[in-house]
Amino acid sequence: MKKLGILVGALIICFQSYGSTLDQLIVQLQRDGYSAKYRTLEQKQLSIENKKIERIDRDGIDIDGSGSVTDDVNERRTTGDISASYDFFKYEGRYDVEYNGENKQLFGVEKNLKDIFYGEKKYNQNLFTIDEIIRLNSEDERMEEEILSLVDLYKTLMDTRLELKLKKGLLPSLEADAAKLKIKFNTGQSSELDYKYSKMRLKNLNNDIEQLNLDLVQIEKTFETNFNLKIDSKIDYTKLEKLNIDDINKIGDRSIENIDLAIDLVDENKKYSTYDNKWANLSAGTFYDVKNNGWLMRISFDKTLFEYDDTSATYEVEKERLQMEKQKLIKNIKNQKDEYFNQYNSLLKEITNLRLQDEVDEMTYKIYKLNYEQGNETYINYIEKYEDYIINSIALEKKENELTAFIYEIQYRR
Repeated sequence: MKKLGILVGALIICFQSYGSTLDQLIVQLQRDGYSAKYRTLEQKQLSIENKKIERIDRDGIDIDGSGSVTDDVNERRTTGDISASYDFFKYEGRYDVEYNGENKQLFGVEKNLKDIFYGEKKYNQNLFTIDEIIRLNSEDERMEEEILSLVDLYKTLMDTRLELKLKKGLLPSLEADAAKLKIKFNTGQSSELDYKYSKMRLKNLNNDIEQLNLDLVQIEKTFETNFNLKIDSKIDYTKLEKLNIDDINKIGDRSIENIDLAIDLVDENKKYSTYDNKWANLSAGTFYDVKNNGWLMRISFDKTLFEYDDTSATYEVEKERLQMEKQKLIKNIKNQKDEYFNQYNSLLKEITNLRLQDEVDEMTYKIYKLNYEQGNETYINYIEKYEDYIINSIALEKKENELTAFIYEIQYRR
């Protein structure tokens, strides 16, 4: 039976052959994945909303009209009113017939002076600027979660492919053992128990290989189903052990930014509410009177005096609530960073322990192998030690893959 150390080394060389890397898949996901498509749609929607806000004063011509006809025994009277506006351009017309009739037409401009300094358009533009960042941050968060899911599935793929390659590599040795033990059993040189045990191990190994192949098919389908990606049959995989401290320090940045933006929204709403409540609606306009062939001025005033501004007060309470949530969030993020550091250190220790265990298991299995070859140990005891070595080797590789996936998670988590 070949040394497992040589086998594992050969498998790792084969394992690092040409193919899609995790970094390349992440780039492809950021370009072609479902989250990228959702982000494109959200940007289109934002463009539509922004266009609507930019045209808020000039989005079509508003027309309003009414008319009536009165007919009784004494008289017949027909009246009609029509008005049209486009931004501050206005038209007003009246048709009033009572015997000889009388018409009125006014052309001119009229503007609410309060809107000049801080009107509805400016207010909506400011809200949109903040909301746009929040919504794009939400799309970035969707992308982040998709990347983290991809990393997790990629780790599962690497673990499964590694285990399959390793077990396929063991198959010839176990087949040879089973054949030798059959001959020895038939010639009385080996026990029936060793022979049946070798057959059982070979059957179990074939079952494992069959199941791992089925698992791989399903995993590779999941890449396309969940991420709109296709992967190569060969993978170039680089294991990572060093954690970039700057990556951990950036965790929580988006959450802090989002709550700051929420506070900005409250400030903007309060600002507009205070302004709207404080200042009167004062409209001024000048019109050309067609009927009288002259110009006229018109001023209108609207204001509720001594009204309690509960809306602005409510916004102030909401701001205080958000500021309190921000302080709590900062503490939670700090605790989360500490947990990530602890998880990283724990993974390093587990890998160190597994590497030491791997050395011990290799030495133990070699001793049992030598004793078995000299006739001083049973095949079962020898192969059990060999299996301990294999199981720990697989556990070590998977734990190293887990560390690599963890480092990728930290790189992309915000």
